[in-house]
Amino acid sequence: MRLLTAILVGFGLWACGGDKGEAPAPPSGPIVGVLELPISLRTSGTAPSDFHDVEVSPTDVHAGGQPVITLASGAVAAADRQGAQIPKLSAALSKAPHAVMALAVAAAVPYDTVALVLSTAKAAGVRGVAFKVRPHGGSSTPAWLALDALDVRPRSKTDEEVVFDGLAKRPWSDFSSKWDEVQAACRTSPTGSCAFKPASVAEGGDLKIVLQTAGQGVNVDFFRIGPPPEAAPAAEPAAAGKADKKAKAKAGKKKHKPELIDGVKAPTDVAAEVEQALPATEALFQFRAQEAVTSPSAVSETIKPVCGATPCGVVVQAEKATLFVRIVSLLGAAFPDRTPAPRVVFELP
Repeated sequence: MRLLTAILVGFGLWACGGDKGEAPAPPSGPIVGVLELPISLRTSGTAPSDFHDVEVSPTDVHAGGQPVITLASGAVAAADRQGAQIPKLSAALSKAPHAVMALAVAAAVPYDTVALVLSTAKAAGVRGVAFKVRPHGGSSTPAWLALDALDVRPRSKTDEEVVFDGLAKRPWSDFSSKWDEVQAACRTSPTGSCAFKPASVAEGGDLKIVLQTAGQGVNVDFFRIGPPPEAAPAAEPAAAGKADKKAKAKAGKKKHKPELIDGVKAPTDVAAEVEQALPATEALFQFRAQEAVTSPSAVSETIKPVCGATPCGVVVQAEKATLFVRIVSLLGAAFPDRTPAPRVVFELP
């Protein structure tokens, strides 16, 4: 009798799942609403299949509909991060590996949090990412800004080269030869601060394009990467005599003191500075953030002469507290629909 009772009790526990633990909670509904998604001018990506479904709201990170960590005003707590990784998210992504991540991020989440999510996904083997976005024009149907390659790296210096996997280097001349077109496009924006093309522009070297956001501003910056250009030697007048040359050499050894007028430093000779300046190796084009969600956008037209027909590699940089909506909208404006998809390196803040 005792044996029969024990068998029945054991069967009852097995039937109730006592030996298997609690059943997993059902997936949650979406935690990021359509109206919380960033607006993008690039929405032609197809909905991903066989993917990690990750959502980031100002209060939570979910993976596959399950809560992973809690956020405080969009920020990851120190206890939930290890270097540039989120260990709990890494564990969640490792349960069922996928090559693509579908990422829905609320507009108010800071870049630091999203950079950690992207870095964690890359380390877990994710090779591509599709950002859920809202099309320009007030549509309530979500769309996708898809990137075939996910790449996250430490922040680079202005003159530091960034190599893009599967993409050939672009020469600096791809921009410098189009500087006038780029500048003219930038000037169509009422908020544009457009780099003036100087008389002397450096030759040779490679091109680095940086999309940068800070506060209410968005930048499209072009840099020349390579050995510093040499300044052209000043031409010596043919008729100059030896005495004049000696006098100039002697004067050149004396430390120049700025001329004072009524105790105030005299104005700088701008023309002389321009003549003596090194050839230009960078050009910065800045806009107010609303330009990235205006259609048509001057941001699109500014980068079009360089990247409108041939895929470009771009570096994305932002401060930790920058809202991620700025980055997605800038990407969408720089590479709107019907333009080649870029290769993007997200740099850690």
